Parts: sequence; structure tokens; C-alpha cells
Amino acid sequence: MPVVTVSSQYGAGARDVARRLSRDLGLEYIDQTVLVDASRQLGRTVSEVAEKDERTDSLRARLGHFLQRALERSAAGGAIDPMLGSGNLELMLSQSYQELSDSGSGVVDDRAILATTSQIMESIAQRGNVVIIGRGSQMVLREMPDTTHVQLVAEPAVALARVQEWEGVDEIQAARSIEEFNKGRAAFHEKFWKVDVWSPLLYDVVINTTHLTYVQAAQLVAEVVEKKAAATV
Repeated sequence: MPVVTVSSQYGAGARDVARRLSRDLGLEYIDQTVLVDASRQLGRTVSEVAEKDERTDSLRARLGHFLQRALERSAAGGAIDPMLGSGNLELMLSQSYQELSDSGSGVVDDRAILATTSQIMESIAQRGNVVIIGRGSQMVLREMPDTTHVQLVAEPAVALARVQEWEGVDEIQAARSIEEFNKGRAAFHEKFWKVDVWSPLLYDVVINTTHLTYVQAAQLVAEVVEKKAAATV
């Protein structure tokens, strides 16, 4: 039951590669948007989801259950206010790397952010067959068996052109978006794990997507996942 985490410089194509990988390997795809959507349904569906648990067919419904359990477990451990609720959880999950790394985010303290993030990632990964985008997943799940950690990079000029296309902005704004994302991501990992997020030692494979299509990059990741799984049998 493989678990794959995909981290990326902005413009290297994490979401495109991860979505392709999820289709190729039959994995469920989890990113920030999916988690935020799942958090929105906690108040109205969590009790129903808890009753169905294993039988539910809805990814977001199951994620809602995972998020609820993460809140409960963090609260039980004294790391988070049990009144945090789905509204503030949604806000926390929707924050940018920079917002999460800034002191005094106004949502919850650093200990609560780290505890809740860890609970969410661990709960999702325990079932396996999932690809998770960013949010420190490579750090939270670094000791978990059958997990492959991927880092994507790209030449600055290529990343810049991609971001211009994705966001529909000029070169100056695209460059600003890239700088803010990459600096925020680095600060987030330094703050919560004291690591250099760009270090290749944090990942099983680092792929430069400058001259590769997203399909080719996903195929390379799939090969690494399969070889790593075979080596642990």
C-alpha cells in the first residue's frame, strides 16, 4: 500500500505530476484544496462519517473523519484547543507556507499547528494508496514504511514561464509568486523541523522537470515507488 509525498519548487509541476501518478498507480490524490474542502464538511457530516467509517466511498467524507480524529487526538494530548473546530481548521489548512511560518498566525500556536498537521498526515497515510502534496508531508511521514518522498525542481526560466501561464500574469508578478512560495516553504520547514527543505537527503528521488513532460516525470516516480516496494519485501 504505497504512500508518496510530492514536494516541489513553485513551477516544477507538483500537482500535474502527482495527479498523473495517482492515475497511473491507482492512488488517491490529496492536496491543500482537497483538505480544505474536507474540513468544511466536519460540522454537518462527521457523525455520519464516523458511523460509516470503513464503508464510506467518499474521499472527502473519509478525510473529514480523519480531520476530526486529528482534532480530537491533538486536543487529548493537550496540543490544541478542542474548540478549534472545523472553521479554524479550514483556515489553518488554507494558509500559505509564509503565513504558517510567520509568528503569531492568529489561528493556533506553533505546537498546535505541528501536532494537527502530523495527525492529519499520519491518519491519511495509514490506509496507504495515497499521494500527498507538500504541507511538510515528507517530514511527518519520514519514518513510515512504504513511503516514497519526491522533490521536483526546474530551471528558473522554465518555472517562470509555467507560472505565467498558470496564473495568467506577467513576468514580474510570476517571479514574485515564485519567490514568495519558495521562501515561505523554506521558512516553514526551518521553523517546524529545523531542516533545509532543498536538501536532497530528505527525499528518495529529486527530479528536474525542465526537459521532462509531467507524464515522463510521473513514470520515473512510479518506477522508484515500485523498486522501493520490491526492496522492502
